[in-house]
Amino acid sequence: MKIYNFPFKSIKLLFLSTAFLFISCNETLDLEPISEIGVGEFYKTPQEVNLAVISIYNSLYGMQNREWMLTELRSDNTYMNPNSTETKDLAVREIDRFVQSSQNIYLQEYWKACYRTINLSNIVLQNLTVVTDQDARNKYEGEARFLRAHAYFNLVRLWGGVFLIEAPVSGSEAKMMDRSPQSEVYAFIANDLRLASDMLPLSQSGASLGRVAADAAKTLLGKVLITAGGDANLTEARSVLGEVVTGNFRLQSTYGAVFNIGNEYNNEIMFAVRYQSGSVGLGSPHPNFFAPLQSDNYVVFGNGDGLNVPTANMSAAYSTGDPRKASSMADTWIGFNGAIRQDKHITKYNSTFNTVDDGGNDWIILRYADALLLLSEAINEQSGPSEEALGYLNQVRTRSLGASAALNLNTVFTYFDFKAALENERRLEFGFENHRWFDLVRTGRAEIVMTQHFATEFQYNDPAHPSLNMGPLQHYQIFLPIPQYEIDLNPNIAQNTGY
Repeated sequence: MKIYNFPFKSIKLLFLSTAFLFISCNETLDLEPISEIGVGEFYKTPQEVNLAVISIYNSLYGMQNREWMLTELRSDNTYMNPNSTETKDLAVREIDRFVQSSQNIYLQEYWKACYRTINLSNIVLQNLTVVTDQDARNKYEGEARFLRAHAYFNLVRLWGGVFLIEAPVSGSEAKMMDRSPQSEVYAFIANDLRLASDMLPLSQSGASLGRVAADAAKTLLGKVLITAGGDANLTEARSVLGEVVTGNFRLQSTYGAVFNIGNEYNNEIMFAVRYQSGSVGLGSPHPNFFAPLQSDNYVVFGNGDGLNVPTANMSAAYSTGDPRKASSMADTWIGFNGAIRQDKHITKYNSTFNTVDDGGNDWIILRYADALLLLSEAINEQSGPSEEALGYLNQVRTRSLGASAALNLNTVFTYFDFKAALENERRLEFGFENHRWFDLVRTGRAEIVMTQHFATEFQYNDPAHPSLNMGPLQHYQIFLPIPQYEIDLNPNIAQNTGY
């Protein structure tokens, strides 16, 4: 046995690490668990099921450490620093330029990480019978369903149709599986989240702080329903999001307070992947990933990689004095002898730490501001602009810009005006939080915005680096290629168009 710090910083538990190591039969889907003690021998008590739930949360590190590449970097918010040599971090640069192949290592890693989370969730759901306390059983089931839905939601938005797996399967069974249509995947996710919403507690506190509660499931359900589209889904989204905005969560008084490392899991945050510095194996690599190249220790400890750099367009999108910019990014940094260096970089996840890749800032997945803006979006999509929809948008907007910045129906009086205002507000509110790409795809704006991004950002039009030039985004590039190893194992699997 090894002692691990549970990623929720208030808890330390014994963790049977060998029970949750996963490999796959012939590397397919990461479905087949192995253990020195045998998985079938482990799930005998409620305490062991609880540890299994904890293992699902722990698996989120594998997803989160790669997710920014497939979301934020593929949006108009960021790019990979072109001053790095063209062959360095080539797999990241390929993603930035939408030319990644089905063999790209980071696509494969993220795909596997999502299915690892799904498999761990399925194992919990299969072993709940030993939990005789109904409240505890409901909580564990709700958590497993929520975390499974979270992984599937990202998969379906990045790849389209994916493999739907409701229980652990063998490698031979996995080889016979085919991808399910997007509509079936969305229906599956929505069902998980409806059940989770009913099973999860209304809030989590004390030793359980950081575990998901009902409003997180409702907010994610609302986003899933809006993404899937259709009038019935929009009606349901308005209902569940309406329950959230009158529930237990609230906006923090200032934007900066949301991300203050001394104020983590405040009452705006519904769900986050938790990191902890201190060389305990739970640190975040994001500060080093995002800090400027050759910045030594002046921005964060241990230099930066320049892998996720704010674009000029993103920097200019903030209005003068918008505190969201100061809390999210910087245009310059101060180096040796006070020299000012002109390198844009993300600051939202920076904190003090003394080991490379050991940041302490959590990565927030869902927060109350998202529920407000999603409800505003659902109303506009179904009914057009209204005082109600504008009220939810303005709660978020005026928190940072003040009451005088409130929008009104004289300035956003059409459906398209409101949609544009909402798109801009979400971009600024959730800058560098992995929302932008998904927002552009959901609203059908990805091709237009990214084509403009490639045409106007210097790094894609630099005469010194013609190999990095990019043309218009093609429709097929919205989805990523299915990892090649999956197709090699089952040639009947259809690759996404264009790859």
